[in-house]
Amino acid sequence: MALDSLPARPLTTAEGFALHQSDRFRMVTPASVSTENGSDDKLVSALVLVRDGRVFGVGYSVEDGGWERVYHETFEDPEVAMDLAEEANEALQEWIGHRETEWQDVPEAEGVRAEAGESEYAARLFEQYRKAADDE
Repeated sequence: MALDSLPARPLTTAEGFALHQSDRFRMVTPASVSTENGSDDKLVSALVLVRDGRVFGVGYSVEDGGWERVYHETFEDPEVAMDLAEEANEALQEWIGHRETEWQDVPEAEGVRAEAGESEYAARLFEQYRKAADDE
């Protein structure tokens, strides 16, 4: 899959859903969605894509300002596709820096800070989205 087939910016959830509904992919599912502080706007910055015997995990890099292929595997047996899609999702979660944490392991201040506003990553994601959308 050529990454240049994706826009040079994060996707809106509507755009991600449109990819899922298109004939280009057998499956498209978000692996990471960010919400803007004080808004219902959401951007997709990581996707699992399945098509033509291949599973891709792609993520939008705020550092590089573009999409990166994080995961790629091929398959012949369609029953393997879901397992590979899960592997792609896990690879994307690691690439993004998400980690599974038990509630008791999260310091109270960290939880309060996360609830109080968007992450720096989300802020940069929305900034890059707006800049690229203005240029389109």
